[in-house]
Amino acid sequence: MTKDTKNLILEMSAGIVFHNVALGIVAVIVCFMGDQKMMPIFLGLFAGAVSAVLMLTHMAVITERAMDCGDEGYANKTTMVHAMGRKAVYIAILAVVLFRLPQVNPLAMVVGTMGLKTGAYLQPIVHRLGGWRLYGSEEGGLDQSSI
Repeated sequence: MTKDTKNLILEMSAGIVFHNVALGIVAVIVCFMGDQKMMPIFLGLFAGAVSAVLMLTHMAVITERAMDCGDEGYANKTTMVHAMGRKAVYIAILAVVLFRLPQVNPLAMVVGTMGLKTGAYLQPIVHRLGGWRLYGSEEGGLDQSSI
């Protein structure tokens, strides 16, 4: 994996963590007001965050591999097969959580996994705020003006 991809994963992971921490704070407030158990929600958010980071890493590896192959047809097939496999594995893990792990809230896991989307939206902000730390540049990291 290239250095740029690793840094992109770190920046998006920061957005995923922010998403789940914000949801955890909301969960504390709602649990105190509604007299609900907090631990299953926190475990679900944690499982969702872990699954989001793992899916992000898998997407990055597969995308780089597809880009390096040079064959457009093969790249399309590879990314589609791996995307379907990633979804199948996530659904299988969600089913295990739903039916075998009552300590983990499956809804919280799904909502925590949605942090992948939040991480994608927050990546440019995280890049501008902290990119200079990751890239060692004074200007704030790599030039993304062409994106």
